[in-house]
Amino acid sequence: MVARIDGDLGLARPLFLLALAAVALMLPSLVWGTLPSHSSLHNLTWAPQFSEQVLSGILYPRWLPESFDGLGAPTFYFYPPLTFWVDSLVRGLTLDLLSTSWRLSVTSAVLLWASGAAMHAWLRLQNVERQAALFGALAYMMAPYHLIDHYLRGAIAEFAAYAALPLVMAGVSLVARRRHAGIFALAASYAALVMSHLPTALLISFTAIPAYTLFEAYQARMSDPFFLLRCGLGFVLGLGLAAPYLLPALDLQAFVLIEWMWLYAFQIDHSFLLTPASWVQPSYMFVVIASCAAGWSLASLSLLGRRGPVLLWVAVSLGALVLMSGLVPWLWHLPVIAKVGFSWRLLIVVEFSAITAVCLARGLWRERAPRLLLLLAAAALTVAATVTIRGIVVRVELAIKGEVPAEQDAREYLPAGFPQRSDASYADLDLEPAVRSPLIACSPTPRVCRADAGRFGALRIELDSDQPTTVVVRRFAFPAWRVTPPLPTTAIDPYRLVSFVAPAGRQDLRLDRQTLPAERWGWIVATLSLISLVLIVAWRPVATGIRRRS
Repeated sequence: MVARIDGDLGLARPLFLLALAAVALMLPSLVWGTLPSHSSLHNLTWAPQFSEQVLSGILYPRWLPESFDGLGAPTFYFYPPLTFWVDSLVRGLTLDLLSTSWRLSVTSAVLLWASGAAMHAWLRLQNVERQAALFGALAYMMAPYHLIDHYLRGAIAEFAAYAALPLVMAGVSLVARRRHAGIFALAASYAALVMSHLPTALLISFTAIPAYTLFEAYQARMSDPFFLLRCGLGFVLGLGLAAPYLLPALDLQAFVLIEWMWLYAFQIDHSFLLTPASWVQPSYMFVVIASCAAGWSLASLSLLGRRGPVLLWVAVSLGALVLMSGLVPWLWHLPVIAKVGFSWRLLIVVEFSAITAVCLARGLWRERAPRLLLLLAAAALTVAATVTIRGIVVRVELAIKGEVPAEQDAREYLPAGFPQRSDASYADLDLEPAVRSPLIACSPTPRVCRADAGRFGALRIELDSDQPTTVVVRRFAFPAWRVTPPLPTTAIDPYRLVSFVAPAGRQDLRLDRQTLPAERWGWIVATLSLISLVLIVAWRPVATGIRRRS
């Protein structure tokens, strides 16, 4: 489709130029590996465990056996998998020759290139001129918050959402144009958005998506009365495709300390632009976010007075900035919205919308007032870029000194009920004395009480006792653990380790992970959604053939 739109330019040239830009923008990470950032320590912990299981044939790993010093963590029952699937693919294609630190940098470069390619496809679909579409894609890749996500925050999942957002909008556009595979494209791209970063997907779903969908519905109000129905079907089937992730993530939260995802520094009231005194993030983050907001607001204001889709995207950009400011705080306290962590995650919507609006506007630089506002916008964005570059330099200096980020798990994936100090910070995991517990402990002491570690957290257990024996193993409790032959398991207090009672006699048991009902239902829903999409795509040619024969 994109090659047809690009005509004699072809797809190869812009994709090649965008690839060069991705390498240039990721050069510090590609040279020195993963640099210290807010979440890089989590990425370095999770990526090798996830990719090892994928390359071993477990296509959707959920339990990370080496996390929390070998006690294990159910991280990917809750954390979206898309970015780490990409990283697993990179690991396979590079024959596992790169360390995790450098491989994650390559993965980020791939994601950055994908975001530029997706933005270019979206702009060409909107009939933006070739050169403007290329510059718009480059601007999207270089947008300050986009690079902040990588270099300062290490938010690799949110970073991936930049590639999915333009594809979702392109899917809506294809449905509006009654393209044959429009619903399929919309469903697949929306599933990718949800499985890249759920808080970002949620914010996009109540800002940019409804705005653009309703705009296209208004445009087609006479010619296509079923547009909203087809679009809604695409979004519903997209959620269905994402069900293997969504259903366990929503159903199993009671078994972990998930509340830490919206406590401490993650409370939404600590991120409004109009209340900087309440911020708990580093001061440079406020400078960066505020200068980004100023720059994009000026760029959007330069387009006031335009009509049609330009005005739409200006309104979306400015509307998202108003929400970020905290002028409508009640919205952020709605049950689900309150859990997105930071209001300034909306900058992805702001950057996408403002760049789209500027690319759609023609002759902008020939008008004095818009030109002045765009120059002021560039100055404000330069402040954000300068702070970001300074942050990169500091991180490179740390990498040169060998002060690489330490690996660490996220507190929210500790088992529910794990003892917490009242003064503990988010990074203070305090796993003692659970980490010193033996691999297996039996009471009363039997003749034989032995455990051998298998792959990915599994245990082979041998027991020989004259009476029932209470067994405690060095694994954090989670309902997915299963003892074979079947024995009920429980979480022993206070450190929430797996425990069960074995009957008297000699026992050869195995502890491994079972598929939970939420996982099973997720795959069923995804399968039904995929079948529905295939039937929808296949029906149109069949119906066309029937009409022609009749």
